[in-house]
Formats: sequence, structure tokens, C-alpha cells
Amino acid sequence: METITKEVVISKLKEVLDPHTGTNVYDMGLIQDLVVEPQHIALRFVLTSNFCPIGMQLGIALKRKLRELPIEKIDVRIDNYLRSSELEQLLATM
Repeated sequence: METITKEVVISKLKEVLDPHTGTNVYDMGLIQDLVVEPQHIALRFVLTSNFCPIGMQLGIALKRKLRELPIEKIDVRIDNYLRSSELEQLLATM
């Protein structure tokens, strides 16, 4: 089984772009507390605004990108977002 490094995960995260800025979510500083273990990734996704109009889309895109990696468990916690509970529940099912 292939071991996934933190660098590989960061590379995947950099593929998720904010359409308003054209910058990836990692370089924007929206990814915090990134933990990469052999079969587990955990992170906190902190949106720039509590009312971010594309928060749901970005969260889904983020989880889909990470799902491209051969990892069993991916935990994404959402911060600074009005619909964080709803988005976390949705991402848990993906």
C-alpha cells in the first residue's frame, strides 16, 4: 500500500481554486491543522467569510480532490461558516 505524504496532500489541496480570486485554498491559508497519517487525513477548512457564497461548493471540491488519494478516512472540519454543520454532515457522507 502506498504511503501518502503531507506534500502529496498539499499538492491535491492546491488543485482546489477559489473562483473569485483564482488562488488555491491552501495558499489562501484556508487549510489549518493538517494531519496526514497512513490511512487518515484530518484538516480544518476555515472560510474567509461566515456568509461565503461558495462555501458549500469549495468544501465539496476539497473533499472530492482528497478522495482521489488512496486514503481510508478523511475528516474535514469547517470553521467560520454559517452552514458549517450542514457542510460537515454532507462531507462525512462523501
